[in-house]
Amino acid sequence: MIWNYRVTHRPTTAPLEGYMIREVYYDDMGRVSLYSQDPITAYGVIPDELYEDHCNMMKAFDREPLNLDHTDYLLEKKRKFEKKDNRTK
Repeated sequence: MIWNYRVTHRPTTAPLEGYMIREVYYDDMGRVSLYSQDPITAYGVIPDELYEDHCNMMKAFDREPLNLDHTDYLLEKKRKFEKKDNRTK
């Protein structure tokens, strides 16, 4: 499972929250499989680690913001399909 930082937002359920950076995890096909519930803050035990983490967060701006309302819809749809698929086996 791979992950990266992504700019995220919730346009319909919490539009006043604005945009935030979260960790987003992907399956082997490159589809979002989960994301951190809370926004992420840069962290490092030493200043160089903090700087590196901050630089990795800046890469989040290279991609389109992730619409969490739509992502939640797709993840729920996937869970229902997998649950149904498991019952038929």
